[in-house]
Amino acid sequence: RHGIRQIRTGWADGPEFVTQCPIRPGESYTYRFTIQGQEGTLWWHAHSSWLRATVYGALIIHPKQGDSYPFTKPKRETPILLGEWWDANPIDVIRQATQTGAAPNISDAYTINGQPGDLYKCSSKGLINYLYS
Repeated sequence: RHGIRQIRTGWADGPEFVTQCPIRPGESYTYRFTIQGQEGTLWWHAHSSWLRATVYGALIIHPKQGDSYPFTKPKRETPILLGEWWDANPIDVIRQATQTGAAPNISDAYTINGQPGDLYKCSSKGLINYLYS
């Protein structure tokens, strides 16, 4: 089992050329699906090779209005997304690993909500950070 239990839209949850065609560079696509009987915080990511390292986020499904939380309702919610950042194209990183038989190079930085922080020799300038809640 993988991802959200989707009603009549299972084709929207899978790798390119298997369940759907990829979204071409410069184009966009809006996913429309129905969620029933599910709640919680889920993870979404690209399904195209190592591009999942570049496009990801949290999908938060709140309890249906009028339903109670399965725990004490928090006063505030803040998604925290942990990620990795390479000073290279992630496709090239995995390509080098498969050609040499070695493990992929470790990332150049770890990120919290898309930001590398002050301890790394990389700039957060130019990084795009989207938080949805």
